[in-house]
Amino acid sequence: MKENFTASLVSLQEVYRTTSELARNIMEASVTADIIIAIARGGMLPGRLLCDFLNVDRLSSLQIKHYSSGAHQMEQAEIIDPVRVDLKGKKVLLVDDVNDSGKTMQLAVNHVQSFHPSELNTAVLHQKEGSSYTVDFVGRKQERWEWLIYQWAATEDILEFLKRDDMLQADTAEARRHLAKKYELNVDKALVETVMKMKGNYF
Repeated sequence: MKENFTASLVSLQEVYRTTSELARNIMEASVTADIIIAIARGGMLPGRLLCDFLNVDRLSSLQIKHYSSGAHQMEQAEIIDPVRVDLKGKKVLLVDDVNDSGKTMQLAVNHVQSFHPSELNTAVLHQKEGSSYTVDFVGRKQERWEWLIYQWAATEDILEFLKRDDMLQADTAEARRHLAKKYELNVDKALVETVMKMKGNYF
């Protein structure tokens, strides 16, 4: 993980728009799926949205841990909850929010292939430059590396940033100024207030 980096917040509205673009890319390639496998936790909402856009009834998941909160990267990606459905002979679409290092997606692909699907395609909302794995379908390519904070992980990421920088006791205004200065992360007052109220669940 980079020592110094910037971060940006990905809103739910942006996720919806990007997932719809991703769905159109999949449709234009005439790819269909019997089931979508979401890589938990980040792929859960994109996976559900793709079910809606692509009219796929079946949604399941596997959970892989590679990053913890606040952009901390673990040494190895690890499956902590494997696939528990029969995929033999099925057309599978494997979905995640972001393809960063590529290690999570590669591990997920290897795992799903062990269930002998008839077809396996991969899709992500965001593809970062320099990833070791190239997915089949991408909503948007990210040319400049930065940490993406999806709305569903805003609390854990922002709190971890503040903890790392010894800013957990800061008031809302101080926290917002710090996030903007160090990470170029502009977060509105209401969100920071909500995040700070959740500290007791984390520390």
